[in-house]
Amino acid sequence: MHASVYRRNYRRGCRRHLGSRSIGADWEVLVFLPIIVDTIVLSLITAVAVLPAKRNRRPNFALLFLVVYAVSRIVTRLPSPDALGLHPEGLAYNWVGHLFIIAWVLIFVRIGPLRAKDIGLTLAQRPGTVFPAVLVTLGVIAFKSGLAVLLSGGPPDDLMTETLLFQITMPALAQELVYSGILLSLMLGALGGKKVEQEFDWTVPVVLAVIVTALSHGITFGLRFDSGLQFDIAAFSVPFLGKLVYAWLRLSTGSLVFPVLAYSLSNLAVLLLPYLLI
Repeated sequence: MHASVYRRNYRRGCRRHLGSRSIGADWEVLVFLPIIVDTIVLSLITAVAVLPAKRNRRPNFALLFLVVYAVSRIVTRLPSPDALGLHPEGLAYNWVGHLFIIAWVLIFVRIGPLRAKDIGLTLAQRPGTVFPAVLVTLGVIAFKSGLAVLLSGGPPDDLMTETLLFQITMPALAQELVYSGILLSLMLGALGGKKVEQEFDWTVPVVLAVIVTALSHGITFGLRFDSGLQFDIAAFSVPFLGKLVYAWLRLSTGSLVFPVLAYSLSNLAVLLLPYLLI
């Protein structure tokens, strides 16, 4: 999250792969190899989950699940113009990639098989769910804040306004629209589950849909390619567990409001807490 570290590492990586050479084979390795491997792993997980569900299963939804996942990964891994040196120093974070993700979700809802309400794009909360959702949101904030205290090396020297604005908006909006919104709904449809609208029960398709969707997010962070293919259980665990919680918030309330709030406010707490503990 530290802006200067992010900028330095991001540019170093882009220069290593793209800086003095043409955007060719190295660019393909940088962007597409991790996505291909992740998608293959996720395809196997999806097959294991969907194939036994013979009743009411929809393979086309499973295929759409993988397509949406891969496209979203590709867009977020595209280097920004600033990182490629195509214009003078500017923004430190990949705003453009996240905005493209949000636009991609809205286009998919417009032309795809899901309606806005199917993916939780509504402010309405299911009756009786607000108070439990508030408690869970506070728990997420407390948990991530605790991790920040344990793992933090102290407050960053230059917490920029851009860092705050980015971390409380873009990751929450883009990731929850994709994972807790579209991917969760597509996997539920692929498994033959009923649309979660008026009521919500933990049926087998719902449980499997939540687990597969959480796995899709976890492997994004857990599979590493720094020196060969590796699996980082620590990097996998937090995103995986987080998506389990956010999926519960989405399904129980019928809306993406609380998943986005939990994500945004916990990011804000992680950024500001080191300063409050000085």
